[in-house]
Amino acid sequence: MFFLVALQGVVVLVTAVALGYWKGPAAAGAALYGGAAALANSALLGWRHRQGERQIHSDAGRHLRSFYRSSLERIVVVSVWLGLGLGGWGLEPMPMLAGFVIGLLAWVIAAAGRFVAWK
Repeated sequence: MFFLVALQGVVVLVTAVALGYWKGPAAAGAALYGGAAALANSALLGWRHRQGERQIHSDAGRHLRSFYRSSLERIVVVSVWLGLGLGGWGLEPMPMLAGFVIGLLAWVIAAAGRFVAWK
C-alpha cells in the first residue's frame, strides 16, 4: 500500500510541476491541492484496509456495513476538501480537478499493475 501512495504522490508532484511551467504557480498550487485530496482518499482507504485486517468480521452484514461506512467517509472527506478548495480558497477549478483525477488514475493504474504482477 505504501508503494501505491508513494507513486501517487510522485505523479501528483510531477503533474503540479508541469502545470506550474505551463499555466503558472497558481495552477501548480491548485493541482497540488487536488492531488492531496486524492492522497487523502487513498490514505483513508489504506487505513480502513488495515483496520479490516486486524478486525476479522464474522458475518457478511458487519463487513458490508464497514464497507459502506468507509465509502461514505471517503466521499465526505473528498467532497469537503474539494469544496473548500473551490469555494473557500478560490483555487482554479480545472488544475485542481486535474490534479485530483490524475492522482486517482495513478493509484488505479499502480494498483492494477501490482495485481497483475501478483498473478
